[in-house]
Amino acid sequence: MKFYLPATLLILVLAVAPGLQAQEDAWKAQMQAASEWLKQANTEQAWTSFKGALEAAEKFGPQDPRLASTLEFVGAFLSSQGQFSQAESLLERALAIRERIHGPEHPAVADSLDGLAKLFQAQGRAAEAEECLRRALAVREKAYGREHALVDASLNRLAVFFDGRGRYEEAEAFFRRSLELRQSALGAEDPRVAAAMNNLGVIHHKQDKVTEAETLLKRAWEIRERRFGLQHLDTDDSINSLAAVYRDAGRLEEAERLFALSLSIRENLLSRQNPLDPRLAAGLRDLAGVRLARKKYAESQPLLERVLVIEQELLGADHPMLVATLSDLARAGLNQGHYKESEQLLRRALKIQEAASGPEHVNITATLNTLAEVYARQDLPGQAVPLLKRSQAILEHSGPEWRLHLAATLDMLGRMHMAQQAHAEAEPCFERSLELAQQSLGEDHPLVAEILEHYAGLLRLTQRSGQADSMAARAEAIRARQSSR
Repeated sequence: MKFYLPATLLILVLAVAPGLQAQEDAWKAQMQAASEWLKQANTEQAWTSFKGALEAAEKFGPQDPRLASTLEFVGAFLSSQGQFSQAESLLERALAIRERIHGPEHPAVADSLDGLAKLFQAQGRAAEAEECLRRALAVREKAYGREHALVDASLNRLAVFFDGRGRYEEAEAFFRRSLELRQSALGAEDPRVAAAMNNLGVIHHKQDKVTEAETLLKRAWEIRERRFGLQHLDTDDSINSLAAVYRDAGRLEEAERLFALSLSIRENLLSRQNPLDPRLAAGLRDLAGVRLARKKYAESQPLLERVLVIEQELLGADHPMLVATLSDLARAGLNQGHYKESEQLLRRALKIQEAASGPEHVNITATLNTLAEVYARQDLPGQAVPLLKRSQAILEHSGPEWRLHLAATLDMLGRMHMAQQAHAEAEPCFERSLELAQQSLGEDHPLVAEILEHYAGLLRLTQRSGQADSMAARAEAIRARQSSR
């Protein structure tokens, strides 16, 4: 027996269907428009389109998957604009819809949890972000099994989360599991395996596990170079990461060689397309930094000058991120006797810091001390002393973690007072400097020896040769023990 709709109902269905299609078309048009506006970085028009899309999606009904998707897109947009409260409301609503539609253990729920985790991270709500990421991983493991690519993606989100919080052992565990999963699924030579090796190697570097880091990063480099060749940014990633391991382990010659290779790859691949690429600036900075450490000041200077050009173009002339480059350039110039240029660079850096953080911020002390050194190198202690006293005053109120910086500042201030023949003012500086250095580093450190030598020089000038000889002998013994290690 056939079943026929009543004629009046059939007419209604036929009349409604085009309306539903028009509603869907209107929603899709608004979502597409929002996407296009975002590509043009027009957030105002994108927001107008997103509001239209959300209004259209509401008409699908409170349990419609399209509404959940729209809520997530709009929530992510609002989060990117710093409107966290509104974004959280939308993302939590999307999660609730997906839980009602699919149940709490569906992969779509894991996607919603990832979105919420990203929002919580942006607000510094680490515990809530971690809970979402762990739940998303558990959902995917149950839905797909422990060896699925989407499970691997969850593992890496958690690893990156822990890495960003300095919880390296937890990050290591998740990166290691990702590596094992990829090796099992993809084989030993797959580039995605190399990427996992690189991630794990970088975490070992942060844990000061030099041998483990070196082994993994070399292996990742080999795989990537075989697959992609040397002139590839993935290969460069491993080379640069390995260079950083060598730099931080004090293997500066090896680090310089690899940073130079990394920069040559970036020059070939990036400079012609975009000479202002931030990755190019990073490569220049890496190589300049290790050359500074090796006292190759003339070779580091042109690299830093290029970094400064890129940073100024991308960030503006007064951005706080320029301070590090200005300071490094000043250091390179100072050690070549370019005192006027170094002074100008440091004055500019100081002006940027004072505008950004205020005149009493502790980060200013490094700039003040380097500027004082510019004057000290020119035998102008009268100009150095006020800078060092200002630095001392800031550091005195900056907590115990700055104790070693205060020790170095006082030592330099003592030497400047000596240069002014102000011996009575120099002595308490050396006394306090020595005390702080020993508290921070112990009694057998090269910096302690250096302060002892400076203090001994003051004692000789004030006719206390016995005390001076005792201090000098102690300094010599420290250096002898250090050189024998």
